[in-house]
Amino acid sequence: MTVEQKDTIDFVALSKDGNNGILVMVEYRSWGTVGLLLPSLQEKLNTYLTYVTSGQLYVSYPELKGKKVYFELRTIHPPGKREMDFLEIVNRMHLEPAGIGFNWRIISNNDLHA
Repeated sequence: MTVEQKDTIDFVALSKDGNNGILVMVEYRSWGTVGLLLPSLQEKLNTYLTYVTSGQLYVSYPELKGKKVYFELRTIHPPGKREMDFLEIVNRMHLEPAGIGFNWRIISNNDLHA
């Protein structure tokens, strides 16, 4: 699954220490230089935000109730300036007020098949 599949949650995990829920979204395509993937990323983030704020996350994963939730973007290619600016705005205006953390990290093609 990828950001391209905007109506799905790619996967849900528990942090290594067991204190946080992590909702992971995966992107393997290049971000490019003109923001081509931004509409897909925005729709994917909306899906994730609705999943948490509607309470559906806790229906599906009751063990996450009371834990801090993070969205994590795992990507093969580093986000460009447009994507980073967009993510900062989304984090500040929507995720932080909802008590949701955000981070991203680079993965390799091998990680997609692990």
